Amino acid sequence: MSGDGARFWRTVFGVDGHVEVEIGPGRGEVLFAAAAAAPERLFFGIERRARQAEALAALAAARGLGNVRVVAADARCVVAHLIPPASVAAYHIYFPDPWPKNRHRARRLFTGDFADALARTLEPGGVVHLATDLPPLLDAMVAALTGAGLLRDPQAPPPAGRPVTAFERRYARGGTYYARLVRPGEGSASGVRGRVRGFI
Repeated sequence: MSGDGARFWRTVFGVDGHVEVEIGPGRGEVLFAAAAAAPERLFFGIERRARQAEALAALAAARGLGNVRVVAADARCVVAHLIPPASVAAYHIYFPDPWPKNRHRARRLFTGDFADALARTLEPGGVVHLATDLPPLLDAMVAALTGAGLLRDPQAPPPAGRPVTAFERRYARGGTYYARLVRPGEGSASGVRGRVRGFI
């Protein structure tokens, strides 16, 4: 992580550490399980609904999860304009809104600009975890990220022990489709696996 990145995250968390970002944490099942399992890491949730973000922050505090921060914001803006380059060890994006109608596709999270911003803010060797119940949406997300220079690891399993969320139980009855992509560079993919494998 660069000096600017370390300073930014130290301002957010008050301590240094590897940072993992979950975009759209929903009820916080994955975010809180990850933070509890890996207290040495820092977990940053970006939730677009202000009331939900406040509720998640309060619940994290009630559980004593000092390594969690949640912000209410548009993830596209946060990633593009606030997060420093090469400062995130992993992004977790599970079940983003598909906006399936053609006239709504401009509202989808994954545009070329967003994929570029994710790639730019990942550390070399950093990873993006994706999951959805819609194979065409996964294909579109993977295409955007590979277009931004990330490499898909076709053999990668989902993060070990990731809890099944209420949303997933309700909507992913046909199965969950997963992909993991890596930013090339120092710190091989195997090294990154060792660093982030504890994310639940």
